[in-house]
Amino acid sequence: MLKKLLRRILRQSGYDIVRLDPPPADAPVAPDGGAARLLASNLNLDERLGYDLEDEAVSAIHVVRQNTMLAKRRLVTLYEQVAYCERNAIPGAFVECGVWKAGAVGLMAIANLRRSPRRRPLHLFDAFDDICEPDAAVDGDRAVREARELSGSTEPAGRLQALPGFYDRVGGHGTLGEARHLLEQAIGYDPAFLHYHVGWFQETLPQVHEEIGPIALLRLDGDWYASTMVCLEHLYDKVVPGGIVILDDYGAYEGCRRAVDEYLARRDARPYLSPVDSDCRYFIKS
Repeated sequence: MLKKLLRRILRQSGYDIVRLDPPPADAPVAPDGGAARLLASNLNLDERLGYDLEDEAVSAIHVVRQNTMLAKRRLVTLYEQVAYCERNAIPGAFVECGVWKAGAVGLMAIANLRRSPRRRPLHLFDAFDDICEPDAAVDGDRAVREARELSGSTEPAGRLQALPGFYDRVGGHGTLGEARHLLEQAIGYDPAFLHYHVGWFQETLPQVHEEIGPIALLRLDGDWYASTMVCLEHLYDKVVPGGIVILDDYGAYEGCRRAVDEYLARRDARPYLSPVDSDCRYFIKS
């Protein structure tokens, strides 16, 4: 009875209780020591950034930290973006294309649980495999170099085939089991609102995009030109006015930047791409 009363009081204030269950015996294991150290080096939680909801966001980041490669600044910004959507009643789903181990989606889920009494549909698009090939013709030197160094690919031509070992340094590619465990067991998000779209974007989006309703927040983390363009072509029009589009790799890979610039020019859209850091950008759709 006391627990129900406490939960009701918290929800009236815009918060919720997030259950942290221990993982089952068959849950995926955490990254090994070297991979865990690399993830930790990318996520310096002691750094103070000065965001309004920083402490609240950090408490959520602790839940998802083994499931994300994102730095603190991108995660805190994402938490605040979800809070903005809830505070302003921006309608629609939260969608991420390129989820790895679902850490960013997990952060969205926690922010929704804390900031709204209503659950939102969460759509996860990922092959749950190593990344596909970049295309040397459009994706730039960095993409080609990483494909060669991390997987031994000699002539990446944009084929829809995984680059084995690309994510080994951070504990391997994400799996559907890891995503489901984090969202459904560790965080306790209602599975009825979770939609897992397994496969390459070029294969899944043409099949399911019409089933996705309005989008409040669209996070694109597909790295390459083709992966970014197909997401914009099938999902951008679904982002509602006032909704947020996040471009994780805009400053990192030439192909992503080229796809975004070409698509927005084609639509005669000129949003200000606000920098989160040197790689990540976002804008609010007008």
